[in-house]
Amino acid sequence: MKILNKTLIGLLSLFCLVSCDFLEETAYNKVTVGNFYTTKEGITNGVNGLYSTLRNMYIQEYLIYMCEGPSDLWIAYNGSEQWRNWTIDATNNDVRSFWYNSYKSINQCNTVIYSLGNDEIEGLDESLRIQYLAEALFIRAHYFYHLVQQFGDVPMSLKPTNSVETAVYKTKADEVWTQIISDLEYAMQNLPESYSVSEYGRVTKYAAMHHLSRVLLTVKRDNRDIENALEYAETVINSGQYSLVQSHAELWDINNKHNSEVIFPVLYTQNAELNGNGNTAHMFFCSAYSEEHPAVLRVIEYGRPWSRERSTDFAINLFDETIDKRWDDCFISRWNVTEESVTEKIFSPYSKQMEEKVWKKGELAMIDPREPWTPEQIKDVWPVLVFLPEYMREQIDPAIDVQSETNPNAKWPSNTRFTSYKMYAYLVKHLDPLRPEVNWTAGSRDVFVFRLADTYLLAAEAAFLLGNSQKAVEYINVVRHRAAVPGHETDMEIKSSDVSIDFILDERGRELMGEMHRWYDLKRTGKLMERMNDSNMSSSTAGKFEEFHILRPIPRDQLTNVSNPEEFTQNPGYGN
Repeated sequence: MKILNKTLIGLLSLFCLVSCDFLEETAYNKVTVGNFYTTKEGITNGVNGLYSTLRNMYIQEYLIYMCEGPSDLWIAYNGSEQWRNWTIDATNNDVRSFWYNSYKSINQCNTVIYSLGNDEIEGLDESLRIQYLAEALFIRAHYFYHLVQQFGDVPMSLKPTNSVETAVYKTKADEVWTQIISDLEYAMQNLPESYSVSEYGRVTKYAAMHHLSRVLLTVKRDNRDIENALEYAETVINSGQYSLVQSHAELWDINNKHNSEVIFPVLYTQNAELNGNGNTAHMFFCSAYSEEHPAVLRVIEYGRPWSRERSTDFAINLFDETIDKRWDDCFISRWNVTEESVTEKIFSPYSKQMEEKVWKKGELAMIDPREPWTPEQIKDVWPVLVFLPEYMREQIDPAIDVQSETNPNAKWPSNTRFTSYKMYAYLVKHLDPLRPEVNWTAGSRDVFVFRLADTYLLAAEAAFLLGNSQKAVEYINVVRHRAAVPGHETDMEIKSSDVSIDFILDERGRELMGEMHRWYDLKRTGKLMERMNDSNMSSSTAGKFEEFHILRPIPRDQLTNVSNPEEFTQNPGYGN
């Protein structure tokens, strides 16, 4: 079915003229995108080009809004006004980018799939043809997985589009899910278990199993789906191909990106000529730390601060930092002096007068503690700035309650500050210290789309849904043991009576926050409406999130360019 409108056809035509290199690290990533797959080299380049399309999604700014926040874990503070105020409509540029980049990539998948099934390809043996077909089907299924989750009924083209066809038709979501499952089952049955080191990054049988586990837990057509989801997750866990690394600090060390936990990555490179726009995720979670202290300026180590996504208070309170190391391993909440020497005058809570302070490079300069500190605690670390939660501004008036020359006996020391929409403790998972300079946007960090800790938690979810809470506990405790502060492994263990869908969601938040799963986790578990309307969880959407928001709006220019608008309509609740 030819489904793409004039705008998308234009994008496709442009894309098909591009020739580019994907990555330098692997031998297979020499990419030439085109329509003539008549030789082994040509079809190999075509398949490899499908991996490069994943960079248009992982991780662009639009993906963090569509997959992470606003949600119970994230507030979209400093980006698009529509996300910040929850006024999303058909004009939303992030929704538009998601839609068009997905369909552009699907059309490329379809071109490769069609050639593998219909063309005589010189030099291509049958085993490699089947493998290539399985890779292409996996990647196409992955795009449709995103689309059906976000939009519900969507166009489902399974053949390449090479001409302008403006009549567009939706396929029911159930049929799309059936196709996704079929494609992933073929991939599972025909992909290799592993590859040579030079081919790191290609999808494997186990990546397909992991994906199928997640999909089957989403559709849950019957108990057999859940049983299969558990079976596939357990097969990945017991395959011997993967193992949890020792800590999140090790997992997110950018020099350890090819590690034993990664099941399905999207690869990037430090070679600027081959890296394209790069992985830009390093900017989106990073707060504006360099605007708060005269001796803390923007540096590569702390990131380029775009302040797009800020953790909710609910997300921060998920962590018990006394026993759970994921807070310290996954968040920056302390900043040191970045300059050689900076002198300033500040009011002392001890002498009750202005004093000169010379800040030296490497000294502790700012703290954003996970829980609010008392005035005594803040005074103890003076002159280090301590940031209290933003909501405490309602209790503390800086002009009256914080010490200064004109107000020397106020309750709160002069180093008391407050978090804001721009300044907060932030996630380190996407930071990229290998960028050549501080304002460099094209990051080289790989994206871990699927990793083994996620597999353990999917297995736990399936076991719980099947009534086996003890097995669910065993899988969850594996993840929690790895996260424990050394010596507190027993404290991190949970019991069967602790397990619920809410606990599993919270554990997925602690383990996977910021990894582009949250929207789908909330939908899959049936908790999206509840949590998005809970003011204690999602303050930016509570009272605004309605049933129709479970699906996104179809982009306006998609609607206006179709020749059959009476058949291809907007999702309910949204205007055109």
